[in-house]
Amino acid sequence: MKDYQDLQTLYQIADINENCIDIDFAYAFIAAMASSELDLSQWMPMLFVNADESLSSEKVANNFAQAVLAIYENCRDRLQQQLPLYIPDEKSLVEGENVLPYDEAIHHQKISQFAKGYLQALMLIDNVQALRFPEGSVEGNLQQTCLLLLDKLANPQTTDPQKLALFEQLPSSDEIIALLPILLSRYGAQCLNFSGKGEGE
Repeated sequence: MKDYQDLQTLYQIADINENCIDIDFAYAFIAAMASSELDLSQWMPMLFVNADESLSSEKVANNFAQAVLAIYENCRDRLQQQLPLYIPDEKSLVEGENVLPYDEAIHHQKISQFAKGYLQALMLIDNVQALRFPEGSVEGNLQQTCLLLLDKLANPQTTDPQKLALFEQLPSSDEIIALLPILLSRYGAQCLNFSGKGEGE
């Protein structure tokens, strides 16, 4: 949680707030990247609204990079130990030293952005590392479960009849939020193990 709050502090800087993607999207993207073997240089530019742009101040840029690396390393440690990942919730809605009142709309918006960021990262990882788990296997089922649950959180306003029918068969959003920290951790550990096997072959 501290890593997220440190990121919140940086997002109060206009240069970062204006030039970087949504904070919850970014946090999830970084957390998911911790389950990959991609170099920082391969995905760091995606944290900016325009990948070709950079922050105007070298000090701000360094502080942002250090915050990103801290989140990455902390999430990677948690994945390797299969400890639950942190997902932003109403407790993370802070302004300075004050905790802001819970707002359900903001809460669900934050969760939706988190899910979108995690999904985009997983798609990038899959495209580069080709994470193919046997259909019907425990590993394959875990992958599909995580993708489906994230998809429901990422698209709460969908009008697609097929998705709506599928989402109705899944747990409620609140139940998914409670399940995801450990499920994403298990899946991340699975991805790291898959990558390690690939390097050894």
